[in-house]
Amino acid sequence: MKRIIRQIDEENKIFGCLISGNMTYFYLTKSQAKKYFDYLDVGVFVDFKVFDQIKVIDKKKCYRVSHFNLIERKTSRTTLSLFDLNKLRSNMKLVLEGFDYYLFLDLEMTMPPYSKDEFEAEIIQIGYILTNDKGETIRQNQYYISPTKYQTISKRTLKFLQVERTQFDDVPSYDYFYKDFKDMIDTYHPKIVVWGKNDQLALDVSYQINKVEPLTNSSSFINLLQVHKNYYNLSDDVGLFKSYQFYYGGSYDQAHNAYTDALVTMHVFKGLISTMKEHEK
Repeated sequence: MKRIIRQIDEENKIFGCLISGNMTYFYLTKSQAKKYFDYLDVGVFVDFKVFDQIKVIDKKKCYRVSHFNLIERKTSRTTLSLFDLNKLRSNMKLVLEGFDYYLFLDLEMTMPPYSKDEFEAEIIQIGYILTNDKGETIRQNQYYISPTKYQTISKRTLKFLQVERTQFDDVPSYDYFYKDFKDMIDTYHPKIVVWGKNDQLALDVSYQINKVEPLTNSSSFINLLQVHKNYYNLSDDVGLFKSYQFYYGGSYDQAHNAYTDALVTMHVFKGLISTMKEHEK
């Protein structure tokens, strides 16, 4: 839908456009309003899509905005692009393809006993695949490590991961993972690809618990979940395995296994890059 905004309601985050001579209203969710509403004003040109969902706001029947493709302010002399989804997508592709090595990483953490109030989750399983920019695997591994702060792994954790307590007999300490992780970072300087923020936060906590020098910061990571939300203009989070199904069809059983999740993350990354190339065509 391509229209000129004729009315704007900042308080309710709605705008109106003339359609077949009648004023039709559209509303934004809170997350959309934070992202787009500052661009919207009377006289601004918008190219957008809507859902069938209708909500009555201030006695007006409003359609929910799905996403914007383009927001422009046109004057007699020039056109100022305020938001351009195609340009955003093109820039995202350039960023994602701009690294020599990628480390697809997933971590599984401890969970507190049902009766414990204060608790810090610790990394106990690592799964990763290190590739070059051609997608060729350089190194891959999966292993368990023992927690540092809380030596006993809760039944809740074992049940969630579907593992036996004996699988943690004689496993290496956090120091083993730290040295392994540091070696990859020092040798290859990879961009670390994760799904969501949990793994990044878990690493930050692990550095503090084990009193070691941090190996990563926020710029070390690509949050593939957030990339998908930006690329497809999604308001809500989407699951890793649902994304895999979107690109490849079929099903992929989620097993709460670090290596499996890292592998699926790699496939989803490749699926997104392939889609980006098709969109450019």
